[in-house]
Amino acid sequence: MNDYSIVLKGYTDMLSRFRRSINRSRVRKSVTRELGDNAMINVALKRLKGYNTRHWKRITLDNKYWFCSKDHFQKIVDYNTLNEKKYALDQFDCDNFAFAFKSQVAMNHNLNNVGMVIDNSGGHAYNVVIFNDMSASLFEPQTDQWITPGQSKMYSFKNGTIIL
Repeated sequence: MNDYSIVLKGYTDMLSRFRRSINRSRVRKSVTRELGDNAMINVALKRLKGYNTRHWKRITLDNKYWFCSKDHFQKIVDYNTLNEKKYALDQFDCDNFAFAFKSQVAMNHNLNNVGMVIDNSGGHAYNVVIFNDMSASLFEPQTDQWITPGQSKMYSFKNGTIIL
């Protein structure tokens, strides 16, 4: 690699980061947030197949929650780059992806509607997202995919802990 190609690569990387920053800003401004509470969270979680208050422990972090529609949240997912991060066992694995996604949504979009799911029945960690229509969906931050409870052993969603 010569000096010119190193400079060119640095420039293209910087330009790419700048474009992502602009797009993130546009998404942040376009997301309509609505205020809700723990009662809405309870309704949304109870609608998820497999969620049962006897088998799931829920750790509540806030008293008030900010929600958006699933369409608006999909824009956040589309501009999120966490799925490009390399998986590293016991260093940056499923729980780190789930924590990071929850944190990035809060930090970049002022939404606290993303929870971390520690699925003891599946031996995996991922996210749950609560929407303004009092529905909830499971989300895999490593692949940016919406998942269905029970679609595979990793997403058994029978018992565990939800941090929201």
